[in-house]
Amino acid sequence: MKTITFDEKSISAASAGQIDLEPLFLELQLPLSDVATKCVRVGDHGYVLSRYFQPTDTLLTVSLEVDGPLTTLPDEGRHEAFGRLMRCTTMLVTGRTRSIPVSWRAFHNRNRLSFQADRLLRSADGGRTNSGRIVLELSQDEGQRVFAFLLDRTGTKDLAVYNPRIELHTEALSGIAGAIATPSRPLEAASLESSVTLDSDLPVKVRAQLTADEWYSTRLTEAQRQFVDHPLTSGVRLVGPAGTGKTVALVIKCIRELMKDKTQGGAKRFLFLTHAYKTAIDVETLVLGMEPDVGIELMAAEKPQLVITTLYALANRQMRYDLDDLTPVSLDGHAGREFQADVLNDVIDQYRTGDWIAYRSGCTTPFVSYMESKSDSMERRFFLWELLNEFACVLDAEGVRSGVERRSQYLAEKRRAWMMTLPTKEEREVVLGLYDGFRSSLRQMKAIGGDQMVTDFLNHLDSFRWEATRESEGFDGVFIDELHLFNRQERMVFRHLLRTQEGNPPVFMAYDAKQSPRDTFLKLPSEAAKQLDFWRDAKLGKVEKIELVDVFRYTPQIAKALSCIVQSFPGQDLDDDWPQYKGVSRIKDGPQPTICTVKSTVATYTTVFGRARTLQKELGRNGRVAVLCASNNLFGRYLEFTDLRDHFVAATSRDEASAKSPNSRKFLFSMPEFVAGLQFDTVLLIDVNQDEVPEGPYATAALRKFAGQVYLGASRAEQRLEMYASHEHGGPAALLSLAVFEKAVVTVDENGVEQV
Repeated sequence: MKTITFDEKSISAASAGQIDLEPLFLELQLPLSDVATKCVRVGDHGYVLSRYFQPTDTLLTVSLEVDGPLTTLPDEGRHEAFGRLMRCTTMLVTGRTRSIPVSWRAFHNRNRLSFQADRLLRSADGGRTNSGRIVLELSQDEGQRVFAFLLDRTGTKDLAVYNPRIELHTEALSGIAGAIATPSRPLEAASLESSVTLDSDLPVKVRAQLTADEWYSTRLTEAQRQFVDHPLTSGVRLVGPAGTGKTVALVIKCIRELMKDKTQGGAKRFLFLTHAYKTAIDVETLVLGMEPDVGIELMAAEKPQLVITTLYALANRQMRYDLDDLTPVSLDGHAGREFQADVLNDVIDQYRTGDWIAYRSGCTTPFVSYMESKSDSMERRFFLWELLNEFACVLDAEGVRSGVERRSQYLAEKRRAWMMTLPTKEEREVVLGLYDGFRSSLRQMKAIGGDQMVTDFLNHLDSFRWEATRESEGFDGVFIDELHLFNRQERMVFRHLLRTQEGNPPVFMAYDAKQSPRDTFLKLPSEAAKQLDFWRDAKLGKVEKIELVDVFRYTPQIAKALSCIVQSFPGQDLDDDWPQYKGVSRIKDGPQPTICTVKSTVATYTTVFGRARTLQKELGRNGRVAVLCASNNLFGRYLEFTDLRDHFVAATSRDEASAKSPNSRKFLFSMPEFVAGLQFDTVLLIDVNQDEVPEGPYATAALRKFAGQVYLGASRAEQRLEMYASHEHGGPAALLSLAVFEKAVVTVDENGVEQV
């Protein structure tokens, strides 16, 4: 084939995993037809068209010639590139190109757009490697026509130099009539029960999708409606376990308030802030699903009334680092910290060959152990997160860079409860040395870290410039999802983004502290919490708390297991932001969660990955299977194995997990923190091992992080949850003991037979 053309409804179906695109990714061939989609070939051109196709629908045509966007990419690269192509097409035709992630390095030139085909990976020399850039062109016929015609490996910014084969695009479009007339045999496995009929008018709306008002009147619980009805006169913190509909409630309140303001002739502007880019995209999709026309009007205007973005993208937009040829390491919170962790890891290794020897004798044994741990070990990873939190919330926040007085104060001052444990002056000297090396490395790359961006942004928000522009650039309300992923410094931003400083700020926050994989949310025992009130510290005034308990995501059996895991969290003397688990599942029963102990890491791979392959084959399009690894150290080992590699898709970052379209033939392999916000029919959670928690003064914090990973991974399962540990790494973690004792989790052998 020379091209393949999709209509807008098929793009929506493919994005939702309703079309198996594996033939396209593997062999550049057409997928099979089903009851909702016709896949046919006319001459040298292929077509994937909804059976409700209309001539005015948007069409995406992809060149499959030698220089086409997908042709020379490996199948895994095609998977990610096509996911990005579908997303960019939807944003392009709906006028939301500002929502394209900055990390995709989008270039515009009139009706042309180019963007990075895959993730920019950090190379050994600190630079970036990539597969190339997809170039597409938008034209208008009976409807909008997008032609993706080139994979550019030069990175050319001047898109006018390209000469696309217009005749190829014309040939493809002229074959539409023939494609409609060509009969196709539906996929035999498809049935009316498993099909989804897409709306004939709207590209992103599934038939029977509820509007915001319909959601409010028919689906929301009493607590959710209480939150939605809360006036804009003060803030609210919406607390609840995974699956209680916190994001939905935030979105519905946001939409209803803006629609009500519009009918009254107002001009309110709202900001919907997230930590991860994936979450921002999900929120946009949710808004457009509920209110397609209103959503596009609110988000696509020259000065949009609704801005959905990450904190880092917002900071970058205000600070304009591009004018100084500076590049943010990422505008996604997690990806940015991963990159910074890689940089700091190199800095530690370099520091150990120099100044470390002068301070080593004055450091405590645990600190020495962490400093001298292997660069790819679990201990080192934990140490990196602690250091980065210290950099962001203490050193950056207090301006401890080169000022002698402030550095001296840092070395001598009393440490507060939420800070990193550094009992000796020598340890703080080491931290300062690492901080200097870290900043130097970023300067050499002409890059700026996410934490540095937040500090710059806070300074900007305290400037006369912001004071003068605040009324026009600020917002009337701020909505924050996944608050538990924001560190203390980042949470200081919210109040300053509002148009006015008067009264209690209308800041609406949703969170579940136990889903935080790091101690970015709070680290305060109850007594310390009384001395340092977070809400007062962030200048948020009076903040009402509303708690959600009704769970609509997973079975009662999984809910009971999560309840037992939560009770095993360390530090249960924390304040009410760590409430007891109260989730009550509102869906039907499912199988009992299990725990199985195998011999080794190799046995885990052969047993669990083989089982995941079987389960995914059984479920097909009816559900997705995920293998989630709770161990960062062992996660890398599994990626090195070659057996079964063709049967799963690996996601090594949150951005990568969101870019991959669902695949009915392959299961997903990832880590819990990378798939936050995603759900799967079945989750096989591996390496819930006792050895994951190091001993020493950081043990409690490390256990809380590990427990958060287990809780986060387990809560991704909708129907089936299976956990695995290995004797090689200490057997099952103690935090599962209560769940086993209460029979919320059943102990089974490798064949699934219950052990007495």
